[in-house]
Amino acid sequence: MGTHRSGINSRGVSKGPVIAAVTVVLLVVAVFAWFQFRDRATDRDSAAAAECVEGESTLFVTVDPDIEAPVRAIADRYNATSPQIRDHCAKVLVTARPTASISAGFTAGGVWNGTLGPQPALWIPTSSRSIEATRVPGLIEGEPTSVATSPVVLAVTEELRQSMEQAQVAWSDLPTLQQGSLDQIGLSDWGGLRMALPEGDATVAAAAAVAATVSGTDPLTTEAAQSGQVVAAVSGLAAGAPQATSTGDALDAIATALPQQKADIHAVAATEQQLRTRPGLVAYRPAGAAPVADHPAAMMSGSWVDQTQNLIASVFAEYLRAPQQATLFTEAGFTVPPPTATGTGASREALDKVAATLADPVLGVQSTVVLDISASMATSEGSGTRLSNSLGALRSTMNVMPPDFGLGVWTFAENLDGAKPYDVLASTAPLTTTQRTAIDTALSKVRPSDSRTDQAYPTVLAAYRAAIANYAAGRTNSLLVVTDGPDDDSSMTGAQLLADIAAASDKSRPVRIDIVVIGGTATETMRDLAEKTGGTYTRVATSDNLTFASTVVKALTSP
Repeated sequence: MGTHRSGINSRGVSKGPVIAAVTVVLLVVAVFAWFQFRDRATDRDSAAAAECVEGESTLFVTVDPDIEAPVRAIADRYNATSPQIRDHCAKVLVTARPTASISAGFTAGGVWNGTLGPQPALWIPTSSRSIEATRVPGLIEGEPTSVATSPVVLAVTEELRQSMEQAQVAWSDLPTLQQGSLDQIGLSDWGGLRMALPEGDATVAAAAAVAATVSGTDPLTTEAAQSGQVVAAVSGLAAGAPQATSTGDALDAIATALPQQKADIHAVAATEQQLRTRPGLVAYRPAGAAPVADHPAAMMSGSWVDQTQNLIASVFAEYLRAPQQATLFTEAGFTVPPPTATGTGASREALDKVAATLADPVLGVQSTVVLDISASMATSEGSGTRLSNSLGALRSTMNVMPPDFGLGVWTFAENLDGAKPYDVLASTAPLTTTQRTAIDTALSKVRPSDSRTDQAYPTVLAAYRAAIANYAAGRTNSLLVVTDGPDDDSSMTGAQLLADIAAASDKSRPVRIDIVVIGGTATETMRDLAEKTGGTYTRVATSDNLTFASTVVKALTSP
């Protein structure tokens, strides 16, 4: 008989599906928890950032007072955005101080002068000229870019502007008007132009514009700034200029003077922006160079600037130049600059020379040429002789020398004027038309002597004594000795010449001796003579090249 299964189901539940289901649930829970954790972390990070976990970082910005208002307004606008740089709350604090004071503070060395305010990480001076004057290694990063510009002009009254406009007065005309009379431009009862030159960027800019226009070199080079014609022009502008403690004081003096022709000050260099709130004053832009105050934003580098402040400075400088800030600058009288650096134009050395000449003007050069005409000067060099080439160099130099420069010519060999070894062809005097004609006529008659030797030492002593006796105050007084020797056979020794020159010298009447030797080796005495009198000693291989000609020009025109 067969058996039957029990009615109870004894098969167990499979474990695999259960485990899979549990795993899925756990995975879902884990993912959900991860997203929750991530969101909370993000919220915590956002909260930390909003609270500036690294604290506040203040950017100290120092600006020239003329641009303070728009920069301060833009800084307030920037601060209102609650800017954050790296986990720092950024804040911009603006201080206004004169450009010259900050420049002096940075270049003085030592401890920062607290009266200038906080030491800035971002500095906006009047112009790139001020940046160049302040540059020391490691102080200024890169090439600062302008945030706002304004042309440098002459601040004058309308009557003077109209006369200058009609006469088309250029920068190069200002020294002549300053030292002469405004009769030339139709103002017969004004006397000379009384242009004040207070310390500051606008004055340096105007003087550099005079120099560039006079020399025809724009931007002004160091060589041009050191040339006689530039030194004379800038000195003519500075000598006797009316006193003014600041540009603002000069502007006030011009605006309030009545009658204007009797005013102590007729003009002063200023920016157009400075004139916008000065009733009674107008701008005149002289022909020639076009100087500007370009207000560059310079990021400073030093122990007082950390990386965060440096980054804030970069960001804020860009913010200043953003198009949405332009209205604040234009409403203040500025022009929005191009997006590239404007630069100084002139080199630092050139600007330093201009500033030095303003501070210590030299009204030209008074030179006496002492020319060797002994037989060896008839040596052929090129298409001429040493003597004819020398005469040509003197003539061409005289043609470019201003009329207020002085020039005279002596020749020497042996027994040229009786027993004297020298002949005074033209006494030293300002280069009026009459003087130029006299010198040119005398030079046309010069011929080489038959003498193979010369008496250079007694000649130089006599010329030196004459230069001291006829000293021209306010000018550079000098002798230029041109020789292919000397082949001195006088009884005077080199030591005696140096001793007699020293005895004849007068500290209040310095006379420089420049010496040019053609072909020969000269003597140690001549080298010592140039050195002891502050002159130059130059040996050239031949008179038939530009080196010789330029040496003559430099000696006769350099202060």
